[in-house]
Amino acid sequence: MKDIFPTGKAHISYSEIKTWHECPKKHKLMYVDKIQTFVDNPYSDFGTIVHEEIESFLKNKSINFERVYAKLDKEWQEKKYDSKEYIKKITMEREQNGWKYVHEPLDQWKESAKNILSEFPDFINNEFPGWELICAELELYEDIKESEIKFKGFVDCVITVPYKGKKVFWVIDWKTTGKGGWFFTKRKEFISLAQIGLYKSFLAKKIGVSLRDIRVGYVFLKRGAKLGKTCELLKVSVGPKFVDKTDNLIKRMIASVKKGISLKNPNGCKFCPYRNTEHCDGNGW
Repeated sequence: MKDIFPTGKAHISYSEIKTWHECPKKHKLMYVDKIQTFVDNPYSDFGTIVHEEIESFLKNKSINFERVYAKLDKEWQEKKYDSKEYIKKITMEREQNGWKYVHEPLDQWKESAKNILSEFPDFINNEFPGWELICAELELYEDIKESEIKFKGFVDCVITVPYKGKKVFWVIDWKTTGKGGWFFTKRKEFISLAQIGLYKSFLAKKIGVSLRDIRVGYVFLKRGAKLGKTCELLKVSVGPKFVDKTDNLIKRMIASVKKGISLKNPNGCKFCPYRNTEHCDGNGW
């Protein structure tokens, strides 16, 4: 398998492409050397729980709040997110990197989940009138042009919506965020939009549908936002030029990794988990 790609896998994902784009050295440490840094955190667990309930709603047209609260209780109890020890640990870690940690107790996370999931049914019905579910968590495992490597991904939601006498596809990715959603710069940043662009491109190939008949967007699910402002659709324009740009990104990434090029990106150090560790001093060049 290692003959196929230095990571030992026969495929790449958007997360891997994004990591390489941010810093080739970071990509090598994470995907080639397999030095993992992920630790459980309330943001990830909250996002997973809310996403699971939205997936259930798409299939069953109902929200089970008690199930959501029970899952939150379980994760917070097992991982002690509200404990003094956890709060102290995270506060110190953030301070070492020049960040500030503001603790949110479990009740606030439950309130955010309640507001998001209470608003979601009306939101999706208003944004996508007449929608029909094609698939939630659709797996992509598709050929990459001019490469033996495949692209792997999981699309959060694919629906069809009536439009001018026909049905168009919508590819949607849920993003749990802070109460403001993404910053303006991120909403325009190519690498942030590339995920949904890649999903559109590879889905079109998978199901044999023209790019013109597929719409894409991110839905921000905003923690801490007031009821009525927790869900927002960010539509992304993905045409042939955008697809060409993502194709070129993948091509450059695959070629670079195969050649073993792992230069450090001095602009990617700030939020890097390897910063100030034995693996990287975090001082740019």
